[in-house]
Amino acid sequence: MDIEQAIYRVLTETGGVFERADLEATERLIDTLLSARRIYVTGEGRTGLVARTFAMRLVHLGMTAYVCGETVTPAIEADDVCIACSASGETAITCHRAGVSRGVGATVVAITAVAGTPLGAPADLDLVLDAPTKHATASQSVQFGSTLFEQALLVFLDAVVLLLQDRRGASPQSMFAKHTNLE
Repeated sequence: MDIEQAIYRVLTETGGVFERADLEATERLIDTLLSARRIYVTGEGRTGLVARTFAMRLVHLGMTAYVCGETVTPAIEADDVCIACSASGETAITCHRAGVSRGVGATVVAITAVAGTPLGAPADLDLVLDAPTKHATASQSVQFGSTLFEQALLVFLDAVVLLLQDRRGASPQSMFAKHTNLE
């Protein structure tokens, strides 16, 4: 396999995730995010890194977003939304944070690779991006572990940002004005 074949395989696999996904719940997600007072994101490992990129873009859109576990993250409350991302839907700290969020009356959105998980089943909105997890025995990907889920999650959340950008009337200039200047 050469680099062009590898890139084609990654793109083909990622596209396959979206062909299998039920994306009708995306409208509910957009409405939920637009009506939220504050948005909290959580996830661990590479999935957590993708969740952090989403929080960054929400801030660029002028929304109030936090990353769970950061020292400056305030307590979540009833008018808030928790976006909990986990390929397996079983990551202990992500499930815990979703449970705490649910306990205070916040809306919980789970994004997993498998339906009916401990994270997704009790969530207000359970979005499934069907991809192998690190626990999968049969894989539909040549990529390691949950890599395909992480790629699909990044593309999906970036698409959500585009929809939010459109609905909020945010321009690239207005978003750039909120981009950090401390780099």
